[in-house]
Amino acid sequence: MCDLLQKIVLLHAAGTQISPDHADEIVKTLYEILTVLDGKGLALLAFDGIVVAAATFAAEKGDVFRKRGLARWLAISTIVVSLAAAALCLGVSEISYPFFHYVACSAPDKLDYSNEINHLATLIDWRTKYYQIAWSFSIAAIPLFLVMFWVSLDWRKQRGS
Repeated sequence: MCDLLQKIVLLHAAGTQISPDHADEIVKTLYEILTVLDGKGLALLAFDGIVVAAATFAAEKGDVFRKRGLARWLAISTIVVSLAAAALCLGVSEISYPFFHYVACSAPDKLDYSNEINHLATLIDWRTKYYQIAWSFSIAAIPLFLVMFWVSLDWRKQRGS
């Protein structure tokens, strides 16, 4: 076993054998995919935060939380669905993989990336699923919010004026 610094030195040393072929490009591509997922997850997280804030503000202005009924349950559902999506987005953007942790120093001049590549590919699969579910929840929160907003309006005051 060698530590991260030794792996980096070997990576830049002349004559280091790397397996499988083109592993450095494969790993670079996998990290780029994780970076794209991270950016998308953070953008969706911001959107979910806006939906939670808007739903809370609209529900509070319409006094929805103090009244029983459909509007209250719609407000609560909107907030819960958006928070669930936000939690999944945190899973998408989580930095939980130690860099080059799974790269093996199989000989004094050889690096084996096989386990690292498999680990990163698995992370991409899971985080893509998290993102897809979070996206679905975020999309579901939009009509919930619109219906909650519509139901919470006090139409009687408008008709009387």
